Amino acid sequence: MIDIILETGNNRRETVRRAVQNLGDDLIERARNAEYIFIKVNLVDSEWPLACTHIDAVRGLLDVLRSRANTPIVIADGSYRGTIDAFYNLGYEMLKNEYSDIELLDLNDAEFVDDYFHSPTEEKVHIRRAKLATKSGGLKISLTPLKTDINTTASLSIQNWAMGTWVVPSRISATGRVWARWPWLASDVNAYHYAIADLFAHHKFNLAIIDGIEAMEGEGPVRGEKMDFGAVLAGFDPVSVDAAAVSLMGFDPEDIGYLRRLRDLNFGIIDMAKINVPPMLFSQLARKFKTSNNN
Repeated sequence: MIDIILETGNNRRETVRRAVQNLGDDLIERARNAEYIFIKVNLVDSEWPLACTHIDAVRGLLDVLRSRANTPIVIADGSYRGTIDAFYNLGYEMLKNEYSDIELLDLNDAEFVDDYFHSPTEEKVHIRRAKLATKSGGLKISLTPLKTDINTTASLSIQNWAMGTWVVPSRISATGRVWARWPWLASDVNAYHYAIADLFAHHKFNLAIIDGIEAMEGEGPVRGEKMDFGAVLAGFDPVSVDAAAVSLMGFDPEDIGYLRRLRDLNFGIIDMAKINVPPMLFSQLARKFKTSNNN
């Protein structure tokens, strides 16, 4: 059985803190032994704060890490709308004054290495990948909101990691400068699932934390509507954490292409019968999230 932490509450910082604390000594040992800690947040578009990792979720995580370990911490993303602006607009700059040895990094402008993913026709699509995501010796954490996605149904920890560590050149759109991945994926919605699964499989992260205090349904991953959900999930098996989150949203993990592909590639478990979460609490929390098609 894969153990998943599930905490409920309305105070985001406190609920994330409790979820992280309940990961126990395993997390503290990993944090102390790591050469660095990489917290991959989701800052896709700071004009839509609900779509982004809330600063209080980051604080809840840092409260635990900094109380038990002095390892350097890098908080980073490759935002669609611009990471530097997102750091400023969402208050992330304050973290450098609140905690020691914190670096904010724009992956859109950081070192990269070559990587690839397979298309639905199994052709290799060559891309650039943030070097930080590929380095050894680190504790890598994906901290992201719980939200729907018009292309993949659910945007959770694995999608946050894969898409935000994929480095692309900027382009000028009708709404300004953006860093868009869709030109590599527009031919087939299944391409999103292949890309997300393969990029995770090539370079995994260690800990998934999903902030569902205020979740998003409908036109996610950016323009959706708020759902007061009041829960945080965490665990060291990202595939299983995402599968549990998908189930809480009222979807079948088998219907999420990137989760199914990762299961088939032996990178995780998506069968809820093999994932250990508090059953009564789980059933009380479960909802049916609206998607872009109101399904």
